[in-house]
Amino acid sequence: MNHHATRIGAALSAVALVAVGVLATAVPASARPNCNVDDPPPICGGVLDPVVKLPDLTATVTGPATATGGGTVNDTVRVSNISSTLGATARAVSVRITAGGATIAAAAATGWICSIAGSTATCSGGTLANGGSASIPVAVRLPAATTSITLSATVDPGGVIVERSETNNSGFARTAVTAPPLPDLRTTMTGPSSVRGLYAAGVWTITVTNAGNAPASPVDVRWLTNWGGDVNANAVISGAIGFTCTVPPEYMQQMAYCYGTAALQPGASATIVITAVPPAPTNVYGSTGASTVTAMVDYRQSVTESNENNNASTVYSTILP
Repeated sequence: MNHHATRIGAALSAVALVAVGVLATAVPASARPNCNVDDPPPICGGVLDPVVKLPDLTATVTGPATATGGGTVNDTVRVSNISSTLGATARAVSVRITAGGATIAAAAATGWICSIAGSTATCSGGTLANGGSASIPVAVRLPAATTSITLSATVDPGGVIVERSETNNSGFARTAVTAPPLPDLRTTMTGPSSVRGLYAAGVWTITVTNAGNAPASPVDVRWLTNWGGDVNANAVISGAIGFTCTVPPEYMQQMAYCYGTAALQPGASATIVITAVPPAPTNVYGSTGASTVTAMVDYRQSVTESNENNNASTVYSTILP
């Protein structure tokens, strides 16, 4: 056996092994191919990372920065599938829309089924292919006050769809609302501290004022007692507007209705004077001889006002025998 040749062969094998080792480690990790792309190189075997195959849903909301209260503004909810991977389609997509501080008047879009309950709308059934999007117009009814409302939207709120990212599913828009010009109807009333029942007439004077900054119409007043007597429907009227007054016979002379004949302008007042003869003290509904008479403007709540808590005034009197 040629020991010299054997030694040469072994040396060459060692050199080959070293060369192979050098070749195997010559490509650093940073230079390896990226397989997380739509068209990976052949070395990847044409297989994407499973995460890259998933859809990625987002939601954004746009709307006016400012608005006047009492009306309706139009916002837009836009839902998108920002995945760029072919076939990463999201089906049966749902969106929850909430109007904090307001109510939703309408929400609708082609391909979606929307239901509304107060300040919340839910739209479902949409399909979003990769790179696709859909817009859902939303009408928001604003309160008649100075406030701030926030319209927020969350796509896939129940987390039903497995996504590439679950942290970008919500968006919102905020609108600063300014109270609109509104009327403010107020009443004051004077009347007798005591009046003799059956024989003497009492006089009740009602003054209606618009303390707001917009005209008020209709201006209707109800005069109501806790007794039935002889009420004069031909009330004496004075001031900025006129009234037509009537006493309904079915209420046994307990009340009178006075209907304004025009709008009451801001700062203006009108007066109604009603005379009535109360019954005997024992014919009062309640404590004997205790008369309660209340005047209320806008008793049917036909007028939207800046203050609804100052529409009534009451006079307490004693009915003498």
